[in-house]
Amino acid sequence: MRRILGLAAMALTVALGQGISPPKAATAAEQASEVIAGVVTKVDHQWSRVTLRSSDGRFHEFRASAETLKDLEVGDRIEATRRPGTN
Repeated sequence: MRRILGLAAMALTVALGQGISPPKAATAAEQASEVIAGVVTKVDHQWSRVTLRSSDGRFHEFRASAETLKDLEVGDRIEATRRPGTN
């Protein structure tokens, strides 16, 4: 009986060990900038923000320089890059 329990415990340990791995650091590809294409829905010059609606219907807000925002209008189709570590 002890032998059976010992084998079962060892099998469980081996099975769990194979299915669980320590968290890995993000790769360079995962940290790469994300490009989001969409339609401008709002341009906020006061707060230097532009809001896009992507093709999946989600809204994304980006910070932008005054120079970038000056020619943007609601309805423009643009691509914006979200850099790692930004919201």
